[in-house]
Amino acid sequence: MRKTLFISLILLLACCTGTPKNDTVNISAIRDGWQRKTIETKNLGAQPTVMQLLRAFNEVWPSAGADSIITEAGDRLFVSNDVEEGGSGKVFVDCEDFNVAYYNQGNTADKRTEARTYSKENGHTLFAVLLEQVNPEEEQFCCFYDYDPATGAMTPEDVPYADFKPLHEGSILTYWLTEGDYDQDIIIVETSPDDSYPTAYHHYTFNGKKHEFNYWSNEFIYPEYEDEHDFLPEEAVLRAESDNYWLYTSVADPASDDYPEITVLWVMSKEDDVVTQICVTSPDSEPKWASMTDGNAISVGRGDIAVVENVQAVPWDPDKFYLDGCPDARNIWSYIIDVSDPDDVKAIQFPSNEGFLSFDVAGKRIHLGAYRYHPEGGRYSVDQVYNIDGKFISETVIGDE
Repeated sequence: MRKTLFISLILLLACCTGTPKNDTVNISAIRDGWQRKTIETKNLGAQPTVMQLLRAFNEVWPSAGADSIITEAGDRLFVSNDVEEGGSGKVFVDCEDFNVAYYNQGNTADKRTEARTYSKENGHTLFAVLLEQVNPEEEQFCCFYDYDPATGAMTPEDVPYADFKPLHEGSILTYWLTEGDYDQDIIIVETSPDDSYPTAYHHYTFNGKKHEFNYWSNEFIYPEYEDEHDFLPEEAVLRAESDNYWLYTSVADPASDDYPEITVLWVMSKEDDVVTQICVTSPDSEPKWASMTDGNAISVGRGDIAVVENVQAVPWDPDKFYLDGCPDARNIWSYIIDVSDPDDVKAIQFPSNEGFLSFDVAGKRIHLGAYRYHPEGGRYSVDQVYNIDGKFISETVIGDE
């Protein structure tokens, strides 16, 4: 399966420079109309396969790529893309492990089609289809549907990346419905038209309800070909150390006059020296202050960590680190991250806005600064005390301006 994933990625990247062919697929009608039409299916059961949903989709919105998948697959639940195993080399179908199907001619983006499913927490199924063509003009887009087993209806859903902002103007964007070790992700691949900046991979991860932005990276490391772990960049700097981990940072994009530095965070396990990239900061992250009205910290995704300037290990918990930084030239955003499972990092953000003050090791508390405003004008600083899980304990005045 990993071999298939690797081949799929190579084909996707090749699409950016493919040569147009004469046989074309016009997908503009599907792109313009799919969000306005619910697809009624026959009873496909509680857990329909990707091929069942693709057939239902293709009956309403037919395309040559989907036709090619359906024709070659027939009633089979698995079709290899390996010619030596009897396949055409253009179609891959797996209804057993990853519920994914795709078609690609090889050296061109004409007719490229990908489809897959995701199981929702409420018993529904999320169905995603990617369609791409080069002739008569280059187009690519994704469709998303919620399949309700009670009604058999496939209802259009909003695309998860509607508010996506490329890192660079004029970037070429392609989309990848992943499988294998990345089977919960949709990746937006951002490439430079003139090779003036490195490719960026923006991961949107399925959380059981929908896809939400998780993180981006300039590196795509395919586990099978990289010994199943990341490699620490030579320029990475050790920033903090706990009993279980070393935490390093490297620079993905230097700071400018108008934009903070984009930082990559890595942890290395002291038990086995395995390195894992855990976070890439996102200075455009939406502020969370309105969600922290009760005084306690809130859970955030690792893709919500805006800036990392200060890093400290939590003295009494070998799996947690404190991070903070100032992305808006006004407030210091403070976080605790839990790296006990480096592949599934948990993070919380505090409502404090003046950064780190101290650790109370004996009481297992963290002290963070915040400012308050006098009713008559001016402001003052307070010392806010929290437990390490983000619950507010107390607050005392420490300074006045």
